[in-house]
Amino acid sequence: MRHEIGFKGRRLARSKDDGDGRTIEGIAVPFGDVIDVYGERETFDHDTIFEGLDSAKLYYQHDQLIGSIVEGENRSDGLHITARIADTQLGRDAVALLDEGALDSLSVGFIPLEDAKDDDGVTHRRKVRLLETSLVSWPAYENAKLTDHRNKQEGNTMTDMDTKWAEALEKLTARQDEQAETLRGIETTLTSRLDKLPDASPLSEYRTQGDFIKALVSKDDGKAEAARNAYTTLLSRDYTGSVTADTDPQPTWIADRIRILEQKRKIATLLTHEALPAEGMSMSYLVLKTDTHTVAKQEKEGDALPFGKVTFGDESVVIDTYGGYGDLSRQRIERMSVGDVSFEMRCLTAAYARATEAAARTALYGAIAGIADSEKLTVAKTAAALKPNDWIDMIIDASAKFDDVNATMDYIGVSPDVFKAIAHLTDDGNRFLDVSGQGAGTLGSLDPAAIGGRLLRQDVRMLDGAPEGTVVFMDKTAVTMWESGGAPFQLQADNIINLTRQFSVYGYAAFGTTFKHGILPVKFATA
Repeated sequence: MRHEIGFKGRRLARSKDDGDGRTIEGIAVPFGDVIDVYGERETFDHDTIFEGLDSAKLYYQHDQLIGSIVEGENRSDGLHITARIADTQLGRDAVALLDEGALDSLSVGFIPLEDAKDDDGVTHRRKVRLLETSLVSWPAYENAKLTDHRNKQEGNTMTDMDTKWAEALEKLTARQDEQAETLRGIETTLTSRLDKLPDASPLSEYRTQGDFIKALVSKDDGKAEAARNAYTTLLSRDYTGSVTADTDPQPTWIADRIRILEQKRKIATLLTHEALPAEGMSMSYLVLKTDTHTVAKQEKEGDALPFGKVTFGDESVVIDTYGGYGDLSRQRIERMSVGDVSFEMRCLTAAYARATEAAARTALYGAIAGIADSEKLTVAKTAAALKPNDWIDMIIDASAKFDDVNATMDYIGVSPDVFKAIAHLTDDGNRFLDVSGQGAGTLGSLDPAAIGGRLLRQDVRMLDGAPEGTVVFMDKTAVTMWESGGAPFQLQADNIINLTRQFSVYGYAAFGTTFKHGILPVKFATA
């Protein structure tokens, strides 16, 4: 563990360069002072050994390299160091702060190697490895101060110093002018963009989707153009996934359509969601093949650390179109009531949700079926014969397997028959799970209406349509759904078959297994 406080070391060779404002001297660590560090008290003794002084660097605020340590010496009051600041922009800035007196303290970073704690609970640093010394505004040790800053060459006159101050002031003024010009440019750009923004979101003008659709086919060019602009805004937003942005509320009708997606796409919400590429009817994606990274304790300094790497494979999927349309010609839209138009579009949204949900099920269940028996969790019972303790054992074993492949157990997926069996579990005549929401002392709860629940703090989700006897431990990143932004709010006018203006809802989506190791099905014994 690295600490940023102080060090002491042996004397080093002195640099021949000094007197140019870039040489500093000071007490890096005052000996015998006791300070509080994260609730623990510590001090440096006079006989503490410091290693690595030869390679120690000079930093600014423990963050940026600005020079090197050229001398270190233990004296009666503490560790004295001499350091050189490099002639870089950051180094020159540090020198300017030194000249102003804004920087007047030292602090150090080190790795403790040997410590001893006295009867009062004070940790005595006995041996540390030095990493760096820093110029700081506020030191951990109050007496870790600079003792000298050589700010002029020997023989320099006050006129020379005045010249240096004038040059520094000129550079500072130039930087301020440059910054002011940059700020003026930013202000101009922001003002220009703000002038182009409408006073309110274009979507807020339409109370319902029916109002919106009617405006799109309006014979009033201005009204139709405003609706098209609102439509462009709508398609630029990504409404995929299971939640909406609370900080950016949407019109009620959009929220209603999103609720339809959430309610009817229970399996799709179990997948990772990503946006589709802007173009193309197929796409490639990377999948993790192997991960051999390990971390182990280094027994002694110099020992090699364990080596690991990841390998990826390239997979591709076809991007499919999901959509449908109704007999919503321009004439019907113009003549229908707003409510009728909204209702028909709502039905089309529900149909889109059902279609993409079916595709999500196919993708997820296909990925589960693709796992070889040798890679499954083997249980010596049938699914119907499982008892409470069997579930406990399975979760523990699955958790260990997931740890081995750096996967996260996000949920347990079960087929409807297994979901019912879990709900009926009993132990010595007492119901194992709380199904009413009022029980106590149980190991989980299920909500039959929401087809989900918790079992030993693990989420359980019913996989509607999955093969009987399915139990699978899942990392949510195992299967990904890519979906076009704005789906299913995309509207298709102009039917190319009969050239009548008809409206439909549609979107593009693709599915892929992106993390195979995050799928752990259970292989049960045969009846």
